[in-house]
Amino acid sequence: MGFGDEDRIESLPYGTGEISVRIPGENYLKTIIPRYRPGVEDEREEILSTLQNPIGTPSLREMAKKGMKTVIVVNDVTRPTPTYKLLPPLLEELEACGIPDQDILMLVATGTHRDTRPGELESLLGKEVPSRFRVINHHCQEKEGVVDLGTTSQGIPIIISRLFYEADLKILTGSIEPHQSAGYSGGRKSLLPGLASLEALRLHHGYQMRSPDPAMGWVEGNTFHLAAVEAAKRAGVDFILNVVQNPKKEITRAVAGDVERAWLAGVQASREVHEVEAPGDVDIVIASPGGHPRDINLYQSQKSMAAAELVVKKGGTIILPAACPDGVGSDGFYEWMDAASCPQDVVERFIREGYSIGTSKAWMYSRCLIKADLIVVSDSLDEKTLGEMFTKKASSVEEAIEMALKKQGKDAKILLIRNAADIIPTGKA
Repeated sequence: MGFGDEDRIESLPYGTGEISVRIPGENYLKTIIPRYRPGVEDEREEILSTLQNPIGTPSLREMAKKGMKTVIVVNDVTRPTPTYKLLPPLLEELEACGIPDQDILMLVATGTHRDTRPGELESLLGKEVPSRFRVINHHCQEKEGVVDLGTTSQGIPIIISRLFYEADLKILTGSIEPHQSAGYSGGRKSLLPGLASLEALRLHHGYQMRSPDPAMGWVEGNTFHLAAVEAAKRAGVDFILNVVQNPKKEITRAVAGDVERAWLAGVQASREVHEVEAPGDVDIVIASPGGHPRDINLYQSQKSMAAAELVVKKGGTIILPAACPDGVGSDGFYEWMDAASCPQDVVERFIREGYSIGTSKAWMYSRCLIKADLIVVSDSLDEKTLGEMFTKKASSVEEAIEMALKKQGKDAKILLIRNAADIIPTGKA
């Protein structure tokens, strides 16, 4: 592989910093990025305005009353939601309604993820929030502290946090981005899976509820999404506050109000950023997750593989530059990959045995590996661990390109996807 004056040089987010990437000019095809939408001029005013003019519900000032026990559900550390921006205006509205700090609980929607650690709470929620309010991580495996609300029309158990259900005022916060099973994140997902029991998740995250292919952007008729909406309504969600962000993590739109109607308005704004025309059947795809927290571990970094999976050719190569300071990120994910003789084994096992923590990620990871080779560029993941997951390791993107060209041929074309976890490739560009 040779480099020349016509080479493409890009700076990619990697962990909390950036790395420089050089792509040979004769192989470079193009770079796709989320469509640019400028951030609003005044983020605080955007949030406050949408709180006071919600979609499909009364405003909080009309809804909230003194004496109401209030739960605010917040995303965990694996999500890029700017919760520290959302909370000050939201808390001001609640204070204006006469609700004191001691009547407000911050409930972290961990789903099946690890707890948000005490040292992470200030950066996640804002400097003063952890000391002012009670903050609790949801634990999906706890048998106590949940309430059974029956099942959805698809037969999914609605077993959720009792702390949330028994509150007088129930508020979900989050951000709306592409999601490879739910279509888009945000809204109802803060409840299911965010506050659900493992028993509920085993069915909701099982093979029968999933598209066999990456489902980013798919909402209408998506059973995974519809079950979560039904659960949120059964649980009595009163109000949501969600935002859409551009790649600079600037807020482009805030929405508030009804768990379904306000969220759908946010989805439309998210489509304007994240749905991007892209070529198909590409030889080599470099998929950058977008830095922290998108590449906090391999479990989260896999999401950017889904965008690459949609555009890479059968038998092609995907290069994943991901810092992964938390390693693989789930014992179940690694254990299923390590126990298999090939990626197809993992797919068949997931269909046969269903969901447990980490196993759906193993299924999605393996589904991609069946289509294309994967080379991971990471300072934190070792060659042995990756090899046990049917994945190659490279010390740099340039080394990974060299490895890929040996497989794909010297004339192979390379597509770079920046912020791939936030990209929905649509059609051919």
